[in-house]
Amino acid sequence: MTVAPKITSKILSLSGKNTSKRKIVRWYLMVFSYGRKGLTDGLERELVRRKREGEEPFEYFAPTYIETKEVDGKLVNTKVSLFYNYFFIHANEDEIFRLKKFEPQYNFLHRVTLKDGTSYLPYVKDSIIQTLQWIARSYSGYIPLYLIDQTLLIKGDRIRVTKGQFKGVEARIVTRPKSAVKEIMVFIDNWMCVPLMNVRPSQYEVIAFNNNGERAKVSRGLDNQRLSQELHEALCRYYRGETTEEDKKLAEDTFHQFATMVVDLTIQRCKLYSFLLPAYKILGAKDKLDGLLKIIQVMMSSVKAEQSLALLLVTMYACTDNCFYHEQAHKLVDAWNKEINPKKSKKLLIQRLADYDKCLGHQEEF
Repeated sequence: MTVAPKITSKILSLSGKNTSKRKIVRWYLMVFSYGRKGLTDGLERELVRRKREGEEPFEYFAPTYIETKEVDGKLVNTKVSLFYNYFFIHANEDEIFRLKKFEPQYNFLHRVTLKDGTSYLPYVKDSIIQTLQWIARSYSGYIPLYLIDQTLLIKGDRIRVTKGQFKGVEARIVTRPKSAVKEIMVFIDNWMCVPLMNVRPSQYEVIAFNNNGERAKVSRGLDNQRLSQELHEALCRYYRGETTEEDKKLAEDTFHQFATMVVDLTIQRCKLYSFLLPAYKILGAKDKLDGLLKIIQVMMSSVKAEQSLALLLVTMYACTDNCFYHEQAHKLVDAWNKEINPKKSKKLLIQRLADYDKCLGHQEEF
């Protein structure tokens, strides 16, 4: 499964400002003549040569995304160029022509000619590159395909087997009495259940989370507005480089209190994860943060409550600086600004989203 890049046309807009000064450093748009494979090899060789010769280095921008393929029954991740065979180089024209002397496979695009007869090589503004780099980071952090650990599922979650002898079978997670070991079981006629032996995580997809309101247990401590606000303020200080020892202790206490908590209702899961995400971010627990994001990715399709979904998206954006979560969060929250008298909980999320935009430098829409 691959993630199809969605880059708006204005991102690659070219400045109409004419210049004949070859010494001006800009982000020039260039092309690699032989497809996407090996796009950056020559650039890296040239940087090594310049370092060895004591020459001025240059900066380039050639983002990649993860493409997951099945090879010999195993899932393999490979990095693929996001812009196929295009890339950007931050240098002046003379420096780039020197690059072409040693690595001729890199070329400028055709010159753009204006009505007055002047022309320039295609380049983009620094501000646009910053936006592109944000998008590229988001693709890098995006999870196009992943395996969810069976131990992360809870009783009642439903899956569909996609491979193997049980392909097409829908089943649910059950827990054997007096045992913490979870098994995947298929129900027959709603009264008999049979375990699906040897069904690996790569052979099924999650199709629904347990949301049985009649039997679900509502854990105490999740309706804690004070803790939620304290984590928000601590996260803002984290981005300003002002994290205090109290903030770290708050994150540690949150982790110890909630990391092992199991809740059944989707709305309760949203609240639980909104506590854990900023705690993991403040503690620098990247693996735990990424693992929780995987669970949320699967769960989000089952979140029907608008405010619960908004809470998740705002918190995910705050903890990842991901442009996709930024867009989705604003799509939900911005609509509330049009309401005459939005509820207190909505006003809180509106303010938090604005705070995160300020902390992350995205106050203006791209």
